[in-house]
Amino acid sequence: MPDQLTAALSGQAPTALAEDVSLATPLAAPRITGRDAVSAALGTYHRALAGPEATARLKGDEVEGVVHSAGPDGRSAEIVALARYNAAGLIATIDVYGRPWPFMAALREDIAKLDPALADPDLGAGPYVPEGPVPVWVDHPAVPPLAQDVILYSPILSEEPTGKAVVGPVLEAAARSFTDLKVRAVLGIEGRAGFAVVIDEYVDRHVQQLVEVFTLDDEGEVAELRIFTRPWLVTAHFRKRMYALLKDTLGPEYWEGPDPRGPLPTR
Repeated sequence: MPDQLTAALSGQAPTALAEDVSLATPLAAPRITGRDAVSAALGTYHRALAGPEATARLKGDEVEGVVHSAGPDGRSAEIVALARYNAAGLIATIDVYGRPWPFMAALREDIAKLDPALADPDLGAGPYVPEGPVPVWVDHPAVPPLAQDVILYSPILSEEPTGKAVVGPVLEAAARSFTDLKVRAVLGIEGRAGFAVVIDEYVDRHVQQLVEVFTLDDEGEVAELRIFTRPWLVTAHFRKRMYALLKDTLGPEYWEGPDPRGPLPTR
Protein backbone atom coordinates (compact mmCIF):
# COMPACT_ATOMS: atom_id res chain seq x y z
CA MET A 1 0.00 0.00 0.00
CA PRO A 2 1.68 3.27 -1.07
CA ASP A 3 2.06 6.10 1.43
CA GLN A 4 0.36 9.45 0.84
CA LEU A 5 3.31 11.09 -0.94
CA THR A 6 3.99 8.15 -3.24
CA ALA A 7 0.28 7.84 -4.02
CA ALA A 8 0.00 11.57 -4.78
CA LEU A 9 3.06 11.50 -7.06
CA SER A 10 1.48 8.59 -8.96
CA GLY A 11 -1.77 10.47 -9.53
CA GLN A 12 -3.63 8.21 -7.09
CA ALA A 13 -4.30 10.69 -4.26
CA PRO A 14 -5.57 13.97 -5.74
CA THR A 15 -6.85 15.19 -2.35
CA ALA A 16 -3.22 15.43 -1.19
CA LEU A 17 -2.72 18.16 -3.82
CA ALA A 18 -3.56 21.83 -3.37
CA GLU A 19 -6.22 23.20 -5.72
CA ASP A 20 -3.60 25.42 -7.40
CA VAL A 21 -0.80 22.82 -7.41
CA SER A 22 1.67 23.06 -10.30
CA LEU A 23 3.79 20.39 -11.97
CA ALA A 24 7.01 20.52 -14.01
CA THR A 25 7.49 17.31 -16.02
CA PRO A 26 10.77 15.86 -17.33
CA LEU A 27 9.73 16.05 -20.98
CA ALA A 28 7.78 19.29 -21.51
CA ALA A 29 8.87 22.81 -20.59
CA PRO A 30 5.67 24.56 -19.37
CA ARG A 31 4.29 23.89 -15.88
CA ILE A 32 0.87 22.29 -15.54
CA THR A 33 -1.45 23.99 -13.05
CA GLY A 34 -4.52 22.81 -11.16
CA ARG A 35 -5.34 19.70 -9.13
CA ASP A 36 -7.24 17.82 -11.83
CA ALA A 37 -4.72 18.51 -14.61
CA VAL A 38 -1.71 17.70 -12.42
CA SER A 39 -3.23 14.49 -11.06
CA ALA A 40 -4.11 13.38 -14.59
CA ALA A 41 -0.57 14.09 -15.85
CA LEU A 42 0.99 12.17 -12.95
CA GLY A 43 -1.35 9.27 -13.65
CA THR A 44 -0.31 9.27 -17.32
CA TYR A 45 3.37 9.01 -16.35
CA HIS A 46 2.56 6.23 -13.89
CA ARG A 47 0.80 4.22 -16.62
CA ALA A 48 3.52 4.86 -19.21
CA LEU A 49 6.16 3.69 -16.73
CA ALA A 50 4.09 0.57 -16.04
CA GLY A 51 3.88 1.04 -12.29
CA PRO A 52 7.39 2.19 -11.34
CA GLU A 53 9.01 1.02 -8.11
CA ALA A 54 9.99 3.54 -5.44
CA THR A 55 13.69 2.96 -4.75
CA ALA A 56 14.67 5.89 -2.49
CA ARG A 57 13.16 8.67 -0.42
CA LEU A 58 14.69 12.15 -0.22
CA LYS A 59 14.04 14.59 2.62
CA GLY A 60 14.97 18.25 3.02
CA ASP A 61 13.86 21.16 5.16
CA GLU A 62 11.15 22.32 2.74
CA VAL A 63 11.07 19.64 0.04
CA GLU A 64 10.87 15.87 -0.10
CA GLY A 65 10.84 13.40 -2.93
CA VAL A 66 10.80 9.88 -4.25
CA VAL A 67 13.09 8.17 -6.76
CA HIS A 68 11.30 5.70 -9.02
CA SER A 69 12.71 3.01 -11.30
CA ALA A 70 10.57 1.74 -14.16
CA GLY A 71 11.98 -1.77 -14.18
CA PRO A 72 14.61 -4.14 -12.77
CA ASP A 73 16.67 -4.66 -15.93
CA GLY A 74 18.92 -1.61 -15.51
CA ARG A 75 17.92 -0.23 -18.90
CA SER A 76 14.68 1.44 -17.95
CA ALA A 77 13.95 5.06 -17.29
CA GLU A 78 14.26 6.45 -13.77
CA ILE A 79 12.54 9.54 -12.44
CA VAL A 80 12.75 11.60 -9.26
CA ALA A 81 9.76 13.67 -8.15
CA LEU A 82 10.19 16.50 -5.62
CA ALA A 83 7.26 17.97 -3.69
CA ARG A 84 6.86 21.18 -1.71
CA TYR A 85 3.93 21.80 0.64
CA ASN A 86 1.75 24.81 1.43
CA ALA A 87 0.77 26.05 4.90
CA ALA A 88 -2.20 23.67 4.94
CA GLY A 89 0.04 20.64 4.44
CA LEU A 90 -1.07 20.04 0.84
CA ILE A 91 1.38 19.56 -2.02
CA ALA A 92 1.85 22.95 -3.72
CA THR A 93 4.51 22.19 -6.35
CA ILE A 94 5.90 19.04 -7.94
CA ASP A 95 9.03 18.92 -10.09
CA VAL A 96 9.88 15.70 -11.93
CA TYR A 97 13.28 14.91 -13.48
CA GLY A 98 14.34 11.88 -15.53
CA ARG A 99 17.27 9.80 -16.75
CA PRO A 100 18.86 8.68 -18.99
CA TRP A 101 18.05 10.76 -22.05
CA PRO A 102 17.88 7.92 -24.63
CA PHE A 103 15.43 5.94 -22.50
CA MET A 104 13.44 9.07 -21.74
CA ALA A 105 13.18 9.45 -25.52
CA ALA A 106 11.51 6.02 -25.63
CA LEU A 107 9.24 7.00 -22.72
CA ARG A 108 8.32 10.16 -24.63
CA GLU A 109 6.96 8.01 -27.46
CA ASP A 110 4.77 6.09 -25.00
CA ILE A 111 3.59 9.29 -23.31
CA ALA A 112 2.67 10.77 -26.71
CA LYS A 113 0.24 7.91 -27.32
CA LEU A 114 -1.58 8.73 -24.07
CA ASP A 115 -1.38 12.55 -24.02
CA PRO A 116 0.52 14.28 -26.86
CA ALA A 117 0.75 17.58 -24.96
CA LEU A 118 2.84 15.91 -22.22
CA ALA A 119 5.37 14.80 -24.86
CA ASP A 120 5.78 18.15 -26.63
CA PRO A 121 9.37 19.34 -25.94
CA ASP A 122 8.93 22.85 -27.40
CA LEU A 123 10.89 25.39 -25.33
CA GLY A 124 9.04 28.45 -26.61
CA ALA A 125 10.31 31.47 -28.49
CA GLY A 126 13.30 32.40 -26.33
CA PRO A 127 15.84 30.69 -24.09
CA TYR A 128 14.12 28.38 -21.61
CA VAL A 129 13.76 29.69 -18.05
CA PRO A 130 11.73 27.58 -15.60
CA GLU A 131 8.42 28.82 -14.26
CA GLY A 132 7.29 28.46 -10.67
CA PRO A 133 8.14 29.96 -7.29
CA VAL A 134 11.20 32.20 -7.10
CA PRO A 135 14.03 30.07 -5.66
CA VAL A 136 16.08 30.92 -2.59
CA TRP A 137 19.59 29.85 -3.60
CA VAL A 138 21.72 27.91 -1.11
CA ASP A 139 25.36 26.83 -0.98
CA HIS A 140 26.48 23.64 -2.69
CA PRO A 141 27.57 21.08 -0.08
CA ALA A 142 31.10 19.75 -0.08
CA VAL A 143 31.35 16.69 -2.30
CA PRO A 144 33.49 13.80 -0.95
CA PRO A 145 36.11 12.19 -3.21
CA LEU A 146 35.05 9.54 -5.70
CA ALA A 147 35.53 5.92 -4.64
CA GLN A 148 37.85 3.87 -6.85
CA ASP A 149 34.87 1.76 -8.04
CA VAL A 150 32.37 4.63 -8.31
CA ILE A 151 29.45 4.18 -10.74
CA LEU A 152 27.94 7.11 -12.65
CA TYR A 153 24.26 6.85 -13.60
CA SER A 154 24.35 9.64 -16.16
CA PRO A 155 21.43 11.73 -17.42
CA ILE A 156 22.58 11.26 -21.03
CA LEU A 157 24.51 7.97 -21.37
CA SER A 158 22.93 4.60 -22.12
CA GLU A 159 25.60 2.69 -20.17
CA GLU A 160 27.10 3.42 -16.76
CA PRO A 161 30.75 4.58 -16.64
CA THR A 162 32.44 2.73 -13.79
CA GLY A 163 35.65 3.44 -11.92
CA LYS A 164 37.24 6.70 -10.83
CA ALA A 165 39.55 6.77 -13.86
CA VAL A 166 36.53 6.81 -16.21
CA VAL A 167 33.95 8.73 -14.18
CA GLY A 168 36.34 11.58 -13.31
CA PRO A 169 36.90 12.68 -16.93
CA VAL A 170 33.16 12.42 -17.67
CA LEU A 171 32.39 14.77 -14.78
CA GLU A 172 35.15 17.12 -15.95
CA ALA A 173 33.57 17.20 -19.43
CA ALA A 174 30.20 17.95 -17.84
CA ALA A 175 31.69 20.89 -15.96
CA ARG A 176 32.84 22.31 -19.32
CA SER A 177 29.35 21.95 -20.81
CA PHE A 178 27.37 24.28 -18.55
CA THR A 179 27.70 27.65 -16.82
CA ASP A 180 26.29 29.54 -13.83
CA LEU A 181 25.39 26.62 -11.57
CA LYS A 182 23.06 27.50 -8.68
CA VAL A 183 21.62 25.28 -5.94
CA ARG A 184 17.92 25.27 -5.07
CA ALA A 185 17.96 22.70 -2.25
CA VAL A 186 19.98 20.01 -0.50
CA LEU A 187 18.24 16.84 0.71
CA GLY A 188 19.19 13.74 2.64
CA ILE A 189 18.58 10.15 1.56
CA GLU A 190 16.42 8.26 4.04
CA GLY A 191 18.14 5.19 5.44
CA ARG A 192 21.37 5.70 3.47
CA ALA A 193 24.58 7.68 3.72
CA GLY A 194 24.44 10.38 1.10
CA PHE A 195 22.64 13.50 -0.10
CA ALA A 196 20.90 15.02 -3.10
CA VAL A 197 21.45 18.46 -4.64
CA VAL A 198 18.79 20.29 -6.70
CA ILE A 199 20.46 22.48 -9.31
CA ASP A 200 19.83 25.00 -12.09
CA GLU A 201 22.55 25.59 -14.69
CA TYR A 202 22.81 27.10 -18.17
CA VAL A 203 23.36 25.09 -21.35
CA ASP A 204 23.33 26.99 -24.66
CA ARG A 205 21.47 29.90 -22.96
CA HIS A 206 18.73 27.55 -21.68
CA VAL A 207 18.29 26.54 -18.04
CA GLN A 208 18.82 22.84 -17.41
CA GLN A 209 17.48 21.61 -14.08
CA LEU A 210 19.09 18.68 -12.28
CA VAL A 211 18.93 16.50 -9.22
CA GLU A 212 22.26 14.90 -8.33
CA VAL A 213 22.01 12.00 -5.85
CA PHE A 214 25.29 11.07 -4.13
CA THR A 215 25.39 7.71 -2.33
CA LEU A 216 28.40 7.21 -0.04
CA ASP A 217 30.28 4.04 0.91
CA ASP A 218 31.56 3.02 4.36
CA GLU A 219 34.65 5.21 3.87
CA GLY A 220 32.51 8.27 3.14
CA GLU A 221 33.49 8.34 -0.54
CA VAL A 222 31.04 8.64 -3.44
CA ALA A 223 30.07 5.11 -4.45
CA GLU A 224 27.23 6.07 -6.82
CA LEU A 225 26.17 9.27 -8.49
CA ARG A 226 22.75 9.45 -10.13
CA ILE A 227 21.90 12.56 -12.14
CA PHE A 228 18.37 13.40 -13.29
CA THR A 229 17.49 16.32 -15.59
CA ARG A 230 14.68 18.31 -17.15
CA PRO A 231 13.41 19.49 -19.57
CA TRP A 232 14.17 16.85 -22.18
CA LEU A 233 15.08 19.19 -25.05
CA VAL A 234 17.60 21.20 -23.01
CA THR A 235 19.24 17.91 -22.04
CA ALA A 236 19.50 17.18 -25.78
CA HIS A 237 21.68 20.31 -26.06
CA PHE A 238 23.78 19.07 -23.12
CA ARG A 239 24.14 15.59 -24.65
CA LYS A 240 25.38 17.08 -27.92
CA ARG A 241 28.02 19.13 -26.08
CA MET A 242 29.11 16.10 -24.06
CA TYR A 243 29.41 13.93 -27.18
CA ALA A 244 31.76 16.45 -28.76
CA LEU A 245 34.02 16.19 -25.69
CA LEU A 246 33.77 12.43 -25.05
CA LYS A 247 33.31 10.80 -28.46
CA ASP A 248 36.93 9.60 -28.44
CA THR A 249 36.70 8.39 -24.83
CA LEU A 250 33.36 6.58 -24.61
CA GLY A 251 32.32 3.99 -27.20
CA PRO A 252 29.04 3.82 -29.16
CA GLU A 253 27.38 1.69 -26.47
CA TYR A 254 27.18 4.86 -24.35
CA TRP A 255 25.35 6.85 -27.05
CA GLU A 256 22.32 4.72 -27.88
CA GLY A 257 19.21 6.52 -29.10
CA PRO A 258 19.05 9.47 -31.49
CA ASP A 259 22.42 10.21 -33.09
CA PRO A 260 24.15 12.90 -30.99
CA ARG A 261 25.88 14.14 -34.17
CA GLY A 262 22.56 14.91 -35.84
CA PRO A 263 20.31 17.95 -35.55
CA LEU A 264 18.64 18.55 -32.22
CA PRO A 265 15.02 17.37 -32.02
CA THR A 266 12.37 20.07 -32.11
CA ARG A 267 9.21 17.97 -31.81
